[in-house]
Amino acid sequence: MMATLLPFIAPSIAKADIYMQQDTSEQIVLTNLLTDSERTNQVVSYELLIENDIRSLSKSEKNLAPNESALSRQQISEAVTSAAAQTALEPALLHAVIRVESNYNAKALSPRGAQGLMQLMPSTARRFNVTNPYDPTQNVLAGAQYLRELHTLFNGNMPLILAAYNAGPKAVSNYHMRIPPFMETRLYVPKVLDVYRRIRAERIY
Repeated sequence: MMATLLPFIAPSIAKADIYMQQDTSEQIVLTNLLTDSERTNQVVSYELLIENDIRSLSKSEKNLAPNESALSRQQISEAVTSAAAQTALEPALLHAVIRVESNYNAKALSPRGAQGLMQLMPSTARRFNVTNPYDPTQNVLAGAQYLRELHTLFNGNMPLILAAYNAGPKAVSNYHMRIPPFMETRLYVPKVLDVYRRIRAERIY
């Protein structure tokens, strides 16, 4: 079933923790309003998705070597700005995907073979003529082009666009244009959306 997104009220961005629970009807419920008993009761299976992510957005470069930090972040910022302009996507969206996919590590490599900032699969990299998936400019542009393609395919429906980026467009189509019932995807979509909204609000790019 498609995820149920409950509206949440955050007294401040830094405290907007998001929790997920999958109930008996297999719906995904998102909330930031937990009672003290729910936070401590092991029977209630809420899982913390995001905790103070906004504080670490500006600290992502700490994972890089000191002599590479500023240059790498500058390169990434320029790559995002250029890719966003070429694909008519918001820089905040690209930053959110990068933040969740690789935490701004241009050399990231997943166990499944996804590479670089936007974690491009080799087949996707080839399709968008990427010769070096670890080059920020090539990687971000290809990821943005793929997101633009998905944006058109799913008529601008951002949850479906992100679900397709994570699980593939066929998976979304196979589940009748709904978020596939894969736990990884159902966690991924709200997390990217939350980071995206925070970056848009704070303009951290």
